[in-house]
Amino acid sequence: MDALRPVAERQVTLSRKEEGCLNYGYYEDAMAPGTFLFYEEWKDQAAVDFHFAQDYCLEFMATAGELSSTPPKVNIHHVETTQVIG
Repeated sequence: MDALRPVAERQVTLSRKEEGCLNYGYYEDAMAPGTFLFYEEWKDQAAVDFHFAQDYCLEFMATAGELSSTPPKVNIHHVETTQVIG
């Protein structure tokens, strides 16, 4: 999955520039090499909708699908509160 890294880094860089982006990044699962987890935090649903409509985001999803053995899966969680410990 080395081919995914530059594509992922471009996705993160461009996404972080979006006005509604609060946080955006990705990690590779240490227990399952080649498995990547992207995390995103957005100001509101309008920001999410705007993000997924961007050409670079659509290109990323297509490229990730081509490079992956399974189609990318997107789960959206609606979080009402967050408690910071420490």
